Amino acid sequence: MNIREFSSQFKISIFSQNADVGSQIKFQLAHVGYDCHFFADLDHLLQANKSEPSHIIVCDLETSILPVHELIQKCLDISTEIKFILLTRSEKINQFSEYKKYNTDFVLSISEPCISDQVLWAVDNVCENIYRIYQNEQIYEELDQITKKYEKLQLTLNEERSSSTVRPYQTRISQYRTATSKENILDIFYQQSPMQSWVYLKYVLTIQTFLCVSYHSMPDDWIEGISFKIPNKEKDFITQLCMGQMPQSFETYLLQKFNVSRIKFLPMIVGGKIEGLLISTQEISAEVAEDFSLMSLVYELNFAENKTPQIEIEDNFTGFYNRGYYLKILDREIDQAKRILQPLSVIKLSIDKLAELEISQGRRVADEVLREVADQLKFSSRISDYICRTDTNEFALVLVNCSRKGAAIRAERVRMGVNQAKIHRSGLDISISQGICEYPSLSHDAISLDESATKALKFIANKGGDKICISKASQNHTPDFVVEN
Repeated sequence: MNIREFSSQFKISIFSQNADVGSQIKFQLAHVGYDCHFFADLDHLLQANKSEPSHIIVCDLETSILPVHELIQKCLDISTEIKFILLTRSEKINQFSEYKKYNTDFVLSISEPCISDQVLWAVDNVCENIYRIYQNEQIYEELDQITKKYEKLQLTLNEERSSSTVRPYQTRISQYRTATSKENILDIFYQQSPMQSWVYLKYVLTIQTFLCVSYHSMPDDWIEGISFKIPNKEKDFITQLCMGQMPQSFETYLLQKFNVSRIKFLPMIVGGKIEGLLISTQEISAEVAEDFSLMSLVYELNFAENKTPQIEIEDNFTGFYNRGYYLKILDREIDQAKRILQPLSVIKLSIDKLAELEISQGRRVADEVLREVADQLKFSSRISDYICRTDTNEFALVLVNCSRKGAAIRAERVRMGVNQAKIHRSGLDISISQGICEYPSLSHDAISLDESATKALKFIANKGGDKICISKASQNHTPDFVVEN
């Protein structure tokens, strides 16, 4: 995630009797949108926080007369939610290791030449953690609201069932709630309108592609091979769909695919984001649209009930799979590769000189570069690929049914894509390094596959970067089966 998109929602107080330090930090934080306030007087700081507590207080301990524990306690007496970033001399930093239990997230050296950049980096991290906690609370609250909405609807349904008449929509809602999965919900929806033609295109965010996952009353040859990747140039593509407008490129593709003169669609929007599209070659009646609304409610309830586990597998910044889930993918795909006797390759990728860029230009610039490289990975990936973020500056591509030769071709395509994107920062052309390993020819299990790809990446990155390195098998390695390149 990019916390700067929400920076205006966070109040930051800066307490220092050094006007130069305080104003420098305030300017840096305000420049990226944080709601900043500078105080040289403790009483003014405490009074301002009584009316509206800060999310973070940055304390310059070198100019504070009050002992640090008393200063923190006075602030916590106002609100126990306040977080602290302490500034002191380098030799004193270790003295504050025990202050983490008092909401102190960072202790920084005030003698650093770029202390305002360091404070900005720390504020970004603290605000990101606060936002994620709030986001998780929102998910549970959203689930609770949807559940209550459903329970109220179910209560009304039970009351009306006990009356002499039962309206048709009540029965349909009951049928939807018998579904055991989101796919099953769609099947029930198809049954409610048996004469209507439907194809459901699911939106896969990581590769920005719409794929057919189910259909009803559509010829098989119409459905075969449906796959539409959003063109790079169409930045408002999803926004148009959410507003009920079909982008021209998508409409042209579907009209040609189905060989019809017009199509109708209903966007499936869940949690404020597009989940997929229901496409029909027929007019959509008011009754069918009403049933779609009923189905959407149950579908969203299903989504909310299963959303919490999703947090555990995604990297919040990129939307890719995180390292924990990446290792599960490797174990699963290694087993599959053994069964079908097909190779599995991993490309590990890192951005050259990203740490130096962050030191010289700050976290915001480094995050922009990470996001742009992540976009290149989305655009260059196949439908069957897994894209993962395995470290701060490390991505992994898991390529199913792909040998090391095929992986090298893919890696070169990604490298050229980054180069041709002309990502410039501070006079530098951004480039990437990549390490490749393959099962079974170069490794014998998921652990060695990951470790060998990482070793190859580090080796080539230390050679200057902008290159690709394929790992070597150990001398005593015997492949589980032979791969023909």
